[in-house]
Amino acid sequence: MAGIGRRTVLLGGLAAAMPGPGPDGPSARAQTPPSPSGAQATPTSQAFQLGVLPNISARIILQTYQPVRAYLEPRVGRPIEVVTAPDFRAFHQRTMAGAYDLVVTAANLGRVAELAGLPPAIAIYDPPIPGLLVMYGARPIASVADLAGKTLALANPQSLVALRGLAWLAEQGLDLSSVRQVHARNDDSLGQLLASGEAPLAMMSGGEFRAIGEGLRSRLQVFREFARVPGFFVLPGKPMPAAEVERLAGWVLGLPASPEGQEFMRLANLQAIRRLTDADRAGVDGVVAETRRLLGQG
Repeated sequence: MAGIGRRTVLLGGLAAAMPGPGPDGPSARAQTPPSPSGAQATPTSQAFQLGVLPNISARIILQTYQPVRAYLEPRVGRPIEVVTAPDFRAFHQRTMAGAYDLVVTAANLGRVAELAGLPPAIAIYDPPIPGLLVMYGARPIASVADLAGKTLALANPQSLVALRGLAWLAEQGLDLSSVRQVHARNDDSLGQLLASGEAPLAMMSGGEFRAIGEGLRSRLQVFREFARVPGFFVLPGKPMPAAEVERLAGWVLGLPASPEGQEFMRLANLQAIRRLTDADRAGVDGVVAETRRLLGQG
């Protein structure tokens, strides 16, 4: 898939304008088409940066968040650029550096960001995210014990799905030190590791599973759904007055009622975007320390 391995991308243009892989460099950009009047787009430095966690390929992020971009742009009054990063660690580092105006991130990363001083999250995606163990249909495994001495494929070791999944495997009596982990660069790579026989199981979210190409996904089977983890947190990416936070929250929470929001909810397989509660935060507090360790913060 074009550009899948390069997640340091700016996704500001229409899907039709998305280029293929660019030269090896720090970033690749999709060009925003000129306005109907022929005027040049506002420079990137003045655009509103919507940072989206790279849990799936840049191409699919672009397609999924295009309706959000269309919804937010007239409300914000500035061009919206949907941006991501090569991996979870880089995305979190950029989040903490204030690179984004609005952040959509994993619940555990959002909680770490809140505790480190970023403004509190304003919303959470529902429903909870299924954590899956997936196998190749032609080579099924009978039990978790069959993974001993073999390879487990996963894309994002800092993800809440990975943290909960590894804990679940340990609870089933599997010695994790006997399992080799291989980290795939994108969604299709997880499926390819299964198809090749290199890994008998892959750990992924429901969204990562859906993002695998249909031809490959049809040959895979879900071995076990081991957890449902909280959905993504949405939080302001920079300090701002309380009135601005509330205005931003109103736009985010009002998204599902709009035509653009209904299309986004369909594409993202969401049921609701709601206010975050203390109970939501408490649900991920238990993995904050491990998340920090995996991010290299502790």
